[in-house]
Amino acid sequence: MNSPTTLTSTYHADLRRKVVTVIWSLRTLACVYTAWVFWLIVRPLRRTPAFLERLGNYWQRDMSAAQDWQVWSVVTLDLALWSILLAASVCWWVASRHLLRDMSLTATASTWLRRGAWAGLICTVVSILTRPFVSYLYTLHLPSVSQLWLWNINPSDLLGLLICGVLLMLAYLMVWMSEIAEENKAFV
Repeated sequence: MNSPTTLTSTYHADLRRKVVTVIWSLRTLACVYTAWVFWLIVRPLRRTPAFLERLGNYWQRDMSAAQDWQVWSVVTLDLALWSILLAASVCWWVASRHLLRDMSLTATASTWLRRGAWAGLICTVVSILTRPFVSYLYTLHLPSVSQLWLWNINPSDLLGLLICGVLLMLAYLMVWMSEIAEENKAFV
């Protein structure tokens, strides 16, 4: 049995409702994630001595002589990265707005999705590359033999790269599919 072809059918209404639910869920998740990351970034500013004590216990270093500028330097670096994350979330929000309005794969939605995916990829890669500076800035007050230059890649980094790569692939597929649809429309 063939599925209904009219846009007002019950089948299409169910699909539209599912798409709207997924888009709003992803929008909410993006907003919550962005706010959560911001809170994690500024958290050391609330109780700096307690934070430095925990960090010193973790790294087995005496962090009691760390200066405020060291903490502010790390927070500033992280906030710069966070601004790229915020840009990625805004791009996703705009792309999803176009998807909700048109309920079709448009070049505009694809452009915004592609921008968001690139911003997410840049944010993740730059975050991985600048990670050693965080430990170095925090331990800059220590003698040179005690300073740290730690670099690690977490599974969440790889997951972020994978998700942004998939979004980028979908954005390029959307462009390709909209071009095919335009060609087919010209034949009809």
